[in-house]
Amino acid sequence: MSPTPYRMTVLIVDDMPTNIKILGETLRKDYDISFARSGTKALEMIAEHLPDLILLDIMMPGIDGYEVLRRIKENPDHSHIPVIFISARDDEKDETYGLEMGAVDYITKPFRPAVVRARVRTHMELKMHRDRLNSLVHDRTRQLIHSDRLATLGTLSAAVAHEVKNPLHYVVGNAEMIIDDILSGNMGSIQQSAVNIVKGAKRINALTDRLKGYSKKRGQSNALTPLNTIIDDALEMLRYRLLQCGIEVNTSGVDNDLKVSCDPHQISQVFINLINNSTDALCNGSGMIFIQASKNAEAARVTLTDNGPGIPTDKIDTIFEPFITEKSDDKGTGLGLFITRHILARHGGEIHLSRSDTSGSEFTFTLPLS
Repeated sequence: MSPTPYRMTVLIVDDMPTNIKILGETLRKDYDISFARSGTKALEMIAEHLPDLILLDIMMPGIDGYEVLRRIKENPDHSHIPVIFISARDDEKDETYGLEMGAVDYITKPFRPAVVRARVRTHMELKMHRDRLNSLVHDRTRQLIHSDRLATLGTLSAAVAHEVKNPLHYVVGNAEMIIDDILSGNMGSIQQSAVNIVKGAKRINALTDRLKGYSKKRGQSNALTPLNTIIDDALEMLRYRLLQCGIEVNTSGVDNDLKVSCDPHQISQVFINLINNSTDALCNGSGMIFIQASKNAEAARVTLTDNGPGIPTDKIDTIFEPFITEKSDDKGTGLGLFITRHILARHGGEIHLSRSDTSGSEFTFTLPLS
């Protein structure tokens, strides 16, 4: 049995029952119709169930159509709904004002059914195309984020091998000590060797969990998380590479009590991308990366600074664009800063290059506190 096709919905907002009846009869064949006889009731209905399109009268008692539209547009969950004004006013100034406020069209009374159907059909088709495009952009962006995460993991392969190898040697060494102690009859140190084995195994387990969490595709899941915890997670992923390059990361400027509302895995990726970029610039010699973070009334402000050669002047305007990179193919995809900006935007934050000169680069970004 084939699924029932989705019928798009139209909300008619008018204080005159006659107008609602005419519009309802005109559109009922093609759409599911609901109606409200006041602006207040319309806003309540929109909050409960989003219509695909709204036919909105301007002149109503209480909240008029202009105010209803203003409230729809200021709500990010509702602002995408196309609104067509319906009004007895046929003055060009009224129509212009309505369109400038964000209405997609303007239909004057008395209604001509053929015109109403044509206008509604046009804007429903446009909405369907926008929805499909938004869905494609969302899916493609998620694929790019995942691809960039995997590319970053590729650059960390040496660190992964090192991080697993060391605790594994630790486990094997203590196991061999237990065997030697049993064979020699020395039972006193067996307990401590067993404790050491457990510690080494937990270290390996924690590392694999961190790598799985970093590489896994996931939707955004926000939680109030200490920023220091997120930074520590990123530094743990990069620890061996930073050690190889002789780079020190100073986080003393991060407020110990600072918590941010975020998906910790994604914000960890933001720090990994930024620190990785600085590391690439600093790896030919000793370098310093400074991370500072504080909060104001609305957001956390994070600054990441390095003492590298800075970003070339001719690259500053394009650094956040996709596939812009001077790194070799095995070191970069050209997506790191593009993905970083996208992740922060999804969290309601923004990032910009606040300084770049021969003494280093400085990136500043914001994150919500709640």
